[in-house]
Amino acid sequence: MGRLRLDVKDRVAAAGAGSVMLSDREFRVLEYLARRGGEVCTREELLAEVWGYSFDPGSNVVDVYVGRLRAKLGSQVIRAVRNVGYRIDAA
Repeated sequence: MGRLRLDVKDRVAAAGAGSVMLSDREFRVLEYLARRGGEVCTREELLAEVWGYSFDPGSNVVDVYVGRLRAKLGSQVIRAVRNVGYRIDAA
């Protein structure tokens, strides 16, 4: 999707020139966002799909993992949609 490339078999992602290894959970977050094709995914959806949690308004686990992914892949790959959630930048 855009500059993002995912290798599902090896759990590796690349955004630009280099590829990075991701933890299982990091990869699952990124894969879920990518499969949604640029649609906005809410924190609640990500908590349910990746962690199997029902909504927890006090949890910042999604934000922490998105921060880790941005640090590894660049801040422009995953976009925050204020008061809603996240999406992968398709450009």
